[in-house]
Amino acid sequence: MPSSPSRLSPVSMTWRGLVVLLCVGVLSVGGLTRSNDLFPFGVLDQFSYGTDPDGEVVNTCLQGVREDGEPFDIRFGQRSVGIERADVENNLPAIEADPQLLAPLAAQYDRRHPEQPPLDALVLCQRITQLQDGTAHGEDELIEVTRWEAP
Repeated sequence: MPSSPSRLSPVSMTWRGLVVLLCVGVLSVGGLTRSNDLFPFGVLDQFSYGTDPDGEVVNTCLQGVREDGEPFDIRFGQRSVGIERADVENNLPAIEADPQLLAPLAAQYDRRHPEQPPLDALVLCQRITQLQDGTAHGEDELIEVTRWEAP
C-alpha cells in the first residue's frame, strides 16, 4: 500500500521560496537593464530579433596597424585581445566617446604576440554586408568607428 506524501517543513518551504524570489529578482534586473552581465539570467540581444533578408548585417571588427601602416584583421576573443565582440558592442558608445578604452585591448594583443612588433594603432570598425534574398550581395563595406593611437 503506497504511503501518503509528506508535507514540507516550514524551513524547507522558506528556503525554496527565497530561491524562487532571488531568481525572479535577477531575471527582472537583467531584463530591465538590458544587461548580459547576469547571463544566463540576463537577456541575449543577439537572439532577440531576426534580420531582414534584404537588409544588412553589421559585424563589429578590429584592425591592427603596425609601423608599415598596413591594417590587418584581429579576431576578438580571450586568446587574442582578451575580450569578446559582444562585450565591445555593448560598450560601443563609451568606446566611441573615449577611444583610449581600446588601449587595454592593444596591450593584450601585444602581450599575446611578443614575436610581432607592437601595434601603432587599433581600429574599431564595422563590416557591413548587404543582403539580397537572405544571401550576401556585393562587396562588404568597411567603416572606421574609432581609432586608438599608441602614445
